[in-house]
This record gives sequence, C-alpha cells and structure tokens, in this order.
Amino acid sequence: MSFPIDSFWLYHKLSAKSTLPLFDSVFAVAVTLLAFSLPDKLHRGGDLGQLVLPILIFEFIGMAILLYWFKFRRLIILARLVTLPQLCLIFLGLLTIVLLPRMAELVLRYGGGSGSWSNWTLSQTVNVNFLVALFLVDGFTLVFALSLRRHRFVLKTSAKEIGISIRAQLAGFLLLCVLATMELISPWFNDEFIIVVPFVLLLEEILVARQFSRGMGARKRDLPGTATKNGQV
Repeated sequence: MSFPIDSFWLYHKLSAKSTLPLFDSVFAVAVTLLAFSLPDKLHRGGDLGQLVLPILIFEFIGMAILLYWFKFRRLIILARLVTLPQLCLIFLGLLTIVLLPRMAELVLRYGGGSGSWSNWTLSQTVNVNFLVALFLVDGFTLVFALSLRRHRFVLKTSAKEIGISIRAQLAGFLLLCVLATMELISPWFNDEFIIVVPFVLLLEEILVARQFSRGMGARKRDLPGTATKNGQV
C-alpha cells in the first residue's frame, strides 16, 4: 500500500503556538545555566580589574543567547505550522544552545591565554569550541530559515520578510567566519571575540529592521487612498 509522502509531512506537523512554549523554556534554562557559570570565577578573587572582564563576558554571552532566541522565534512564528524536519532543526538548535553556558564557563576559566595556528594552546582550544557551538546554533537557524522559502504554510505576505532574514543571517554568518579565522591565525585575538559576537547578531537585527521598515513604507504607499490623502493625484 502506497502512502503519499506529502500526506506524511502534512500529518507530522505542529502549530507554531504549540512549539513556542518548549522553545522559550529551553532558552530560559540556558540563561539560568549561564548565571551559574560566573560565581566560580568570581570566588577566586582578585582586584576589580580582574573581575570586570568575566562580568562583561557573562553579559555579552547572555545578550547573544537573547538575540538567538529572538530571531529563531520570529522564524517559527512566520512558519505558522512546523513540519517534522523543521521540528528536528529546532530540537538540534535547542540542544546546541544549552551547550553555550558550559562553553562560556570554560572560556571564563581558560580562554584568556594566547595561541596561534602554529602554537595550539588550551585557551585556543576552548575558544574554538565556543565558536563551533556558535556556528552550530547560527547554522541551524539559517537552515531553518532556508526551509521556509518553499514552506507551503507560510503566508505570501511573509515571504519577503523571510528573504530579508535569510540575507541578514548570511551576512552575520560570514562575519562569524571572519572571527573564527582571526581566532585561528592571530596570536593576540583570544577571548575578545565573545565581546564582538553580540554586536554581529545585533547588526543582523538592525539590517532586518531597516528592510522591514522600508517594506512596510512601500506597502503603505501602495494602499488605495494613500496618494489622495497626501494630496497627490
């Protein structure tokens, strides 16, 4: 007995509203775990200058997790209904995001040393592992966005927004590649990349917001009666 593949994917789907509670809960757990990665570093003491950088790293990683939550959640809402392969992508993204607090703790402890491609050190290994976790989260988010381009449940009015999100994420992914290259080949660029990552993600959101606002302005100009209200014929 044959079973249409389209019927299989249609049957194994969930609404975005059913997926979001689990999604939000896992990100909340990730932020909570991140909070527990800071005290061990602080208890070892030191002057104020030695405590500033760990606190900054903690805050910037928390900002990165928040931005990943925001842009991944926006894509899930645009999807409206999520199929089984997309659920797998979401699940893999969630598994990876909970690794970031542990990776952050290792960076706080060992990531401040120097290293280069020819002189591989523990600090460089820790920093590269954190970058790999970031690449996985960013990659799963990007693949999920790409899957929405031919997603039958996406509204036609949302297709342009998805395209804007994909272009912004590709730009951010390329910038993360630049950071990873600098980490591998530069002896002076160590755990400083953690401070840069949130700004890369924030730049993505600024690009998306600008494109969204331009699109909304264009749609308003195309609405019937808009030209008449502006005194135009």
